[in-house]
Amino acid sequence: MPNSKSTLKTSQANTTSSEAEILALRKEIEQLRLEKAAAFDRLNVQEAIHKNFGESQSRFEAIFYQSVLGQKIIAPDLRIMQVNESLQQMMGYSKAELVGTRITEFAHPDFVRDWQALQKKLWEEQIPSFQIETCLLKKDGTSFWCQVTSILFQDQDATLGFTIVENIDKRKLLELKLKKLYDNQETIMHMVAHDLKSPLNNIMLAARLLKETLEEPETKKQEKDEQIFSYVNLISETSDSALHLISELLLIGEIESRYATLEQTDLKDYIQFHLNSLRVDAERKGISLLFHHSGKPVFAAIDRSKFRWVLENLLSNAVKFSQENGQISLTLKEEGDKKVLQVQDNGIGIPAELHATVFQKFTKARRQGTKGEPTTGLGLYIVKQIIEEHKGRVWIESQADAGTSVFIELP
Repeated sequence: MPNSKSTLKTSQANTTSSEAEILALRKEIEQLRLEKAAAFDRLNVQEAIHKNFGESQSRFEAIFYQSVLGQKIIAPDLRIMQVNESLQQMMGYSKAELVGTRITEFAHPDFVRDWQALQKKLWEEQIPSFQIETCLLKKDGTSFWCQVTSILFQDQDATLGFTIVENIDKRKLLELKLKKLYDNQETIMHMVAHDLKSPLNNIMLAARLLKETLEEPETKKQEKDEQIFSYVNLISETSDSALHLISELLLIGEIESRYATLEQTDLKDYIQFHLNSLRVDAERKGISLLFHHSGKPVFAAIDRSKFRWVLENLLSNAVKFSQENGQISLTLKEEGDKKVLQVQDNGIGIPAELHATVFQKFTKARRQGTKGEPTTGLGLYIVKQIIEEHKGRVWIESQADAGTSVFIELP
């Protein structure tokens, strides 16, 4: 028989080994429980994150798509990745027409550099946000002023620009009105300080000399009569000059304060009608006034009141700078969808070095007429303002001593 003591020891050793194994198993089970709890915690955190992300995404989409402001997301190459309904309505394009294109494709040609500056500031210099005031083109070809604010944000591995577009046409219109008011004040001060001061001084001088002459005793009647006539003539001429200045000043004020009311008008009949009342000055200098046209109606949208000022200024200039017995011709024609009016004279012309300034206010190109007629330097400036208000353009072709042609192109 085995020794009882030996068997007891063996049993105790086995018991101790089993207890150790059980303890190890318990530790392993506890570790697994802790890991399981941690896994559940991580899962709950991930679910919370996913839930929060989903809620944030929903809030973002609600703000993005329902905002009354135009909004878009752009890539570093200025490619449009997403747009909201407000921006589509603002620009007149559908989502399909905008997404995938570059915003520079819709920039007014004069303002493409604004977007290049925004691109540089955000993605090269890494400025968190950047703002510009720029001009965008609508699908119908018109343009509008907008304030653009773009903010950088991370989307996975890409850095994109969340961009808000606000139409600021009304504010820009107010700024333009304020500028025009300032320009008008500047014009008034300029004319009072320079152009009106001289004729008024001449009138005062002539009136004083006339008074002194009339007070002289009756000796040399013929000589006295000649002096009186010369003083009266000076008063008459300088008064005409002052009145012309005041008229053009008032004209500028009216042009810039009243919006153009455009009406479809047959330019052929319109010009023919007004030429009859504009021939007087030409006839005084023996200048023939010709009107060339195809005989067919040529329709354009014009403000009939303002466009008369265009005709008056162009013909007045042509008569003023033409020699006696010269010729002025008006030519009306259609070139595609454009209507072109050319006013041509064979007068003294304009030197090439003055061409760049002829449409400026108080241009340095102004000169006296061929018979000493005064000029304010405002005629072509007024013409340009009116034609641009009609969305047209005006330019000249001229050489010294070879006459001048003024071209007007209307849509």
